[in-house]
Amino acid sequence: MHREKLSAAVLQDLADRSLWDTRQRMFYEMRHHGLRRKSKPWPTASDAHYPLSDSIIEKLKPHYFQQLFATDLIASFIPSNPQVAELTSAAAQWFDHRVKQKSNLETEVLSAIDSTLVSGTGILKVIWSHSRARLEYFAVDPQHLVVPPYTRDLESADRICQISTYSVEAYRRNKTLNQDPEVLEQIVGTLDEDTGDLETKEIKYEREGLTFDSKGKIIVWEVYYRCEESGEWRICTFSPSQPDLELRPAMKIPYNHGKPPFVAFPYEVKDPGYYSSRGVVEQVAIFESELCKLLNEKNDCMTLYNRPLYRTAREIPNAGNLRITPGQILPYDIQPVPQQAPPISFDTQMNLMREVAQQRISTPDFGLSQTLAFPERRTATEVQAVSSLYEQSTDLRMRIFRIGLGKLYRMSWSLLQQYDKTDLNYWYLDTAQQVPQEALSQSYAIMPTGSADGVNKQYLFQKAMMRLEMFNGDAFINQAQLRKSVLEADDATLVKRLFQDPNISASTQAEDQADEITILRLGFPAVVKKSDDDLVHIETVMKYIQMRADEGAAPQPLEGQMLQQHLAEHVTQLKERDPKAARQIEKDLNDFFEQAAQAANEQQTDAETNADMANAQSVQPEQRIPQPSGLG
Repeated sequence: MHREKLSAAVLQDLADRSLWDTRQRMFYEMRHHGLRRKSKPWPTASDAHYPLSDSIIEKLKPHYFQQLFATDLIASFIPSNPQVAELTSAAAQWFDHRVKQKSNLETEVLSAIDSTLVSGTGILKVIWSHSRARLEYFAVDPQHLVVPPYTRDLESADRICQISTYSVEAYRRNKTLNQDPEVLEQIVGTLDEDTGDLETKEIKYEREGLTFDSKGKIIVWEVYYRCEESGEWRICTFSPSQPDLELRPAMKIPYNHGKPPFVAFPYEVKDPGYYSSRGVVEQVAIFESELCKLLNEKNDCMTLYNRPLYRTAREIPNAGNLRITPGQILPYDIQPVPQQAPPISFDTQMNLMREVAQQRISTPDFGLSQTLAFPERRTATEVQAVSSLYEQSTDLRMRIFRIGLGKLYRMSWSLLQQYDKTDLNYWYLDTAQQVPQEALSQSYAIMPTGSADGVNKQYLFQKAMMRLEMFNGDAFINQAQLRKSVLEADDATLVKRLFQDPNISASTQAEDQADEITILRLGFPAVVKKSDDDLVHIETVMKYIQMRADEGAAPQPLEGQMLQQHLAEHVTQLKERDPKAARQIEKDLNDFFEQAAQAANEQQTDAETNADMANAQSVQPEQRIPQPSGLG
């Protein structure tokens, strides 16, 4: 598609959404500065702003952010073909390291979340940086991404235009753009409202205390469009002031996924359309305006009460020279004009507006105050019902956000497979590891980890503890994973530092006791440590004694004495930890040694009996030998 034709199409898209742009600028101003009073009753009257939308946005931001970073791994991997579970885990950990540690997602996603809440749609652009050899994410201002007004989503758009503003120095640093001095001279100029959002930039600079100078700036349009012949996506880069000048050669998208590198995060899903999603500011704008009006009227009322009007029974000459100050004795009979109390309570009305707005947004931790109906306190059942209703609204909002996260992760994985497949080293929970090459060659279904209700860390931890109490010891529940879930709800890094497989732990403890038995056989005492699993150590010693008894080689007296002393020390330590288990194991030990002693006595008795019988048999034949006779 020719650049002039593309430029005309994008200009028409900008004109079609001009009303949307105007509303977005108004909502931006309302969120940061507030809309000023159109007329004041007197010059110094109040002109305050109630930050309703900004307060709600700041409370909702952490809920979205936790969908990415509250869990151990950022994404779950499901292989399309059966493979060893270790390979899937290694691929997920490698991807987690690349996204969390080697990219700028953690900072850029916050800007995208903020745009989602303010404008109704947040945009993240994900590319591969060859200079830094890593994934790079860029939060794009929704007003700087232009699509036709009939677009339903970015995947099905006819064209997508990203508007970028460069200074001359920044343009020269971008070596992918045309650096011809003649071209640069032609495209440097003054911004206008058709080629870039000049008014929004001026508002942003004013908010930051800066002066925006549109002179010397360069506007660059990066237009993504579908090729009419092949249907593949292509990129055309030019300046709208000089669309006939090519700033970068037209090319097809270089990525294997073949899609424009943009992911949209809508705040809500209602009627189909890219521009249909509304942000928090738009949804509560009417309530914020009413709150500002009430706040200003309340301040006006306080001003009138604190600085009342005065009247006198006779005319005061040169009344303009009269100044009323504290402690002053007035020469005239002046009386204040009484003011009637306002017919309504400003605070009650403001609380009403605030609560209606909070119910409109369904903020998870709001709605528990009682200002709309009855003054009595709500019951615990009512509070739980209201909280449950709000949690369902928040759950739906998070599910919408997770749809965009899934697209972002899949696009990132495709770029990593294309450009970073040979680097196998990664860090996971402070441990250097290496992913097997075959793990990166598989095809995976990738989705965000955690759940949509993961917006309240304390609530998740309480749920995990309740789950642990309910299913503790249940044979149908994996006890190791059950305890892992509790550690993850508290802190994902604790799984690596604290969790130990009980089977591995028991084997390790048994090996330690086997080494201690060797020491005891030599006649040296083995120290009972606090970290010892007393039950495993006692069981190992008993198995050793039983094995020796079965072989018919009873421990030597010194060895037996050392073993019994060592067992007694473990029982003593176990009594401090679990008295009930210690009493039971002490009883089992007594029974064991009684049986062993009885068996030893029986063996000794049998041995003596066998020895007597052997002696008797050896004597009786001699008695039956006939005596020689007649030898003389």
